[in-house]
Amino acid sequence: MTDNGESVELRRCDSCGARFLPNDGACPRCGSTRTRAYSAPALGTVLAATELTSPAEGWHAPHRLALVEMPEAVRLFAIVDGGLPSAGAIVAVRREGEVYRARTEPAPS
Repeated sequence: MTDNGESVELRRCDSCGARFLPNDGACPRCGSTRTRAYSAPALGTVLAATELTSPAEGWHAPHRLALVEMPEAVRLFAIVDGGLPSAGAIVAVRREGEVYRARTEPAPS
């Protein structure tokens, strides 16, 4: 996996070492509030992906979703921009508010 120069914010628990997505609460493993943010490369590996041809109202069709494993085994669901990736594909991930997006194709120059 190559580094695309971008990063995504993750959190690490100082008590148990768990790594997870940023949240407003305590560590999901041990409940400690002693956590800190750190940056990780914004590239992940697709574990599974699906395409919804009849998504919920307000979403465009086809609506593509992927389960992506980020560095240090942190997993997230992302809306896919571009074609449907296959398992094992490397995608660039970014956070937009509360939503994560995965890009399967290079950004336009």
